[in-house]
Amino acid sequence: MTTKQKPSADAGRARLIKLVHVARRDLERAGTLDEPGYRDILRAASGGGHDSAAAMSYADLKAALERLKRAGFKVRKPAGSRSMTVNPDASKVRALWLFLHAIGAVRDPSEQALAAYVRRTVKVDDLRWAHGEDSTLLIETLKMWAMRYLPAALEALRVDLVAAHKAQPLTEAQLERANAAQQCLLRGEGFDMHRDAWEALMDALQRPVAGEVAGSGR
Repeated sequence: MTTKQKPSADAGRARLIKLVHVARRDLERAGTLDEPGYRDILRAASGGGHDSAAAMSYADLKAALERLKRAGFKVRKPAGSRSMTVNPDASKVRALWLFLHAIGAVRDPSEQALAAYVRRTVKVDDLRWAHGEDSTLLIETLKMWAMRYLPAALEALRVDLVAAHKAQPLTEAQLERANAAQQCLLRGEGFDMHRDAWEALMDALQRPVAGEVAGSGR
């Protein structure tokens, strides 16, 4: 009687086959494995029953992968696979990071680049471990960084708005958003006012604002 594999094993079998093939390719490129050696590993892992990954069971594939790891294969995380921390302070930090990218201050908006910034600034390896004073420091330093770029970014948007109005008169709604940007700056010189003015000018130009733009208290 044939023993059926568990559903969880069946679900992971395709992934294991792919990993075994990746391991074979990497080790062959490194010069540490050849075709006969690969087949020997598969036969040993399956008790001599198979020399093809496609014919092997879930358990046999796991055994083969372990043998390939011992031969030097290292499982790599896919690019961009860092987990995203979900908590209010982390969300503010991440939103500020994306905002800095939007205004041209940050070239790489990825989680990996943000993690590197967190390590440099508060000496922790992951944003999820930044709490209290660390979170406050991250938020405030990102705001100060943004303020080095925001005045020029706002001026560039104003120039674009004037050019757009000359090419085709702005709608009433666009003019209202342009006026709202000016009113934002009349409230003061801080980050929040500049951020709100930038968002209003982007609206006036009918440009999408990607992601959440973080403020100090929202």
